[in-house]
Amino acid sequence: MRKTITGTGGMLLIQTLKDAGVEYLFTNPGSAETGIFAALLEDGDQKLVVGKHEGLVAAMADGYHRISGKVGVVIAHVMGGSYQLAGQLFNAQVAGSSLLVIAGDWASELQDYRGLAPFPGLTQAESMRPITKDARCAYTVHTNPKAISQATIRALREATTPPTGPVYLSISAELLNRDGLEAQIGEDAHYVIERPGPARPQTVEAIARRLAEARCPVLMFGDDVWREGAQAEAVALAETLEAPVFNTRQIFVNFPSRHPLFCGMYPVSKDFEKVTGLKPDLIFLVGCQGVHGSVAEPTIMQIGPNPLLMGRHYPLDVAVQCELRETLRLVTEALKRSGDRVAGAARQRAKVRAFARLLIEREENLVREHEHDPGVHPSVLEAQLADVLPKNTVVVQESSTARTTLLPFGLGGMTWTRSGGGSLGFGVGAAIGAKIAVGRERPVVCHLGDGALGYSAAGFWTMARYNTAILTVVSNNESYQVVRHNWHKDMPDAKMFREDKYPGLWLSAPAVDYVGLARSQGVEGESVTSTKELEPALRRGMEKITRENRPYLIDVSVAREGVGAESTWYQDWQL
Repeated sequence: MRKTITGTGGMLLIQTLKDAGVEYLFTNPGSAETGIFAALLEDGDQKLVVGKHEGLVAAMADGYHRISGKVGVVIAHVMGGSYQLAGQLFNAQVAGSSLLVIAGDWASELQDYRGLAPFPGLTQAESMRPITKDARCAYTVHTNPKAISQATIRALREATTPPTGPVYLSISAELLNRDGLEAQIGEDAHYVIERPGPARPQTVEAIARRLAEARCPVLMFGDDVWREGAQAEAVALAETLEAPVFNTRQIFVNFPSRHPLFCGMYPVSKDFEKVTGLKPDLIFLVGCQGVHGSVAEPTIMQIGPNPLLMGRHYPLDVAVQCELRETLRLVTEALKRSGDRVAGAARQRAKVRAFARLLIEREENLVREHEHDPGVHPSVLEAQLADVLPKNTVVVQESSTARTTLLPFGLGGMTWTRSGGGSLGFGVGAAIGAKIAVGRERPVVCHLGDGALGYSAAGFWTMARYNTAILTVVSNNESYQVVRHNWHKDMPDAKMFREDKYPGLWLSAPAVDYVGLARSQGVEGESVTSTKELEPALRRGMEKITRENRPYLIDVSVAREGVGAESTWYQDWQL
């Protein structure tokens, strides 16, 4: 029911958010937002989650959104404070996360310059536009109090309508503080626009026909499969076809990672053709943003609720904007009606499971090879996590070199998410947001590298303040090892590879005491330097976060793998 509200601009904003069902506000408070925080104290219903850096706060809101499905709302500071959000808003934009960032605004025609405010001739909203949804969703409210409620609902609607993403809203600080304002809230639609329905019957039949005729169709399930809860339908389609499933860059595990048809990362490896005798001739992209790189298959079909990135850099033979659960169910039913033709083709693809099994066996062999090493090999850490973590665990990952093949992620297993954009500093904040989303019902584990933790270690303070019982596992290899790998791909003959010297990548000297760093902010922990210490430490960590309901950190010294793994060289100069 619609109602008229009166009060300060801050009260109009808080009541609008409350009416829209917003429970948590993630913030690093600032002076331009006085009216918002004054209204918060007046109302008292919404919970404030404070972080000591704006980027950390944005990651919290992102993690909360991803696991709860609700919009993550950030109260940010004016211009300079908003710019601190940039790296994590970039991650949210790439991931398509529904975030609403609200900031005060000191814009004025009379002032030449005021602290963190925009310089004359610049606007705060325009400055934030490049890192919002589709580079367009940044709004400003300067004079009209009625626009506070309308712009807030518009922003929520933009953030949640495909293509989803972050939206930025700046509101004049003077308007937030001014009393006696009036606006209307309570629109019946709230901020939700009904999504597209399933594909049309003739389109479903066309998709099924092409899948049935393909000798080796390849399936790829993207993040909209997870968002729309269509994982079970994805599994049913794959099993009906007996088709291999590959993935590309993703922020969720949209098809079970231990399913016997899951064949690893796209593009399809030469090993796949060698083991199975099959050459993929069709790729079916379901709920994907697209493929990272080129597409090799001669026939390409793509469906999903977000048409923005469909066919941007490859041709499409079938392209459909539609919801996924019912569409996948209808396609599977149509395939089953084909009877013997589909069943016969599926039998010819029996060796797909053999290839999927081979990937697991290779990883298990690697574990056996290193299980008695004195130091902890990443594969052994992976195997121990797979053994210790319960199936209802939420894992937030921010380590590019951590191994995950043996961990059962996806439908029937653990929930998993990562940053998406690659801007470091995501993991700690996102894990806090994820824990707020699930409460005490499910354990949350943050697995990140020491390089990533250097960006976000101030988050331990937030963990301790709100007692978000997260197990933080640090894969500590004292280096940016993934950068070495990437450099080698680009310039394998460079002098740095010949001499095993990599400028800027060695992160020790001095070594960082991450356990001490966490303890100084109220989070207990321990260090693991040997394989025999690992399992007991992980079990103690799980005990701490589940039975004792307290956050805990385990700093694991892991072996470095790959190019330059043994190098500890750095430019040793001092002032």
